[in-house]
Amino acid sequence: MEAETIDVLLVDDHQLVLEGLSALLSKDRHFRVVGQCQDPLAVVERARELKPDVVLLDITMPGVNGLDLCRELRRKLKHSSVLILTMHDDQEFLARAFGNGASGYVVKGASAKELFEAIRNVARGELHLPPGVPKDFLDRIRGAQEDPYNRLTGRERQVLQMVAEGGSSRRIAEELHLSPKTVDAHRTRLMRKLNIHKAGELVKYALRRGIVQLP
Repeated sequence: MEAETIDVLLVDDHQLVLEGLSALLSKDRHFRVVGQCQDPLAVVERARELKPDVVLLDITMPGVNGLDLCRELRRKLKHSSVLILTMHDDQEFLARAFGNGASGYVVKGASAKELFEAIRNVARGELHLPPGVPKDFLDRIRGAQEDPYNRLTGRERQVLQMVAEGGSSRRIAEELHLSPKTVDAHRTRLMRKLNIHKAGELVKYALRRGIVQLP
């Protein structure tokens, strides 16, 4: 794979970040940016169309959590590896990323050299772990598999994030092309699965998990 061109799809909700990454990767002739995507709801379709070797994916984006998107990409695109590029250096995020099918994890404070190495590693089908990963890392991934959050469907995760971001049932319905009644049904089911009984607790839950952040 070293001598071949690695096709990369960039996913981040900030245009400036996308442009910076594209310019950075263009410095190495082995990388080819085949696409950029700011809309997390369009990522799976773009990846299906472009068939990249590597999807370079942010975690914190509006509307869809990057870790959930990672899970969806790995389920629907077996040929593409997902490399998480994020500001989160928390070990919990790291464990959840690999638990959702990521092949690598790079913190945005890393050097270009580390990013290039990570892209090459995951394109070869290898895992890329950040420096200093603790020995109990695999145990934490196994623990993450038992998380009730993993019982939520992809749609329920979308509704959870949008509710936590302050969306009403009507607004969420319009964005997801559903009826408000269907959105309410998804919210009821996800609250039952998470053992949450008050709507306000959903926001606290989403904040604790890093699904949304305080403005």
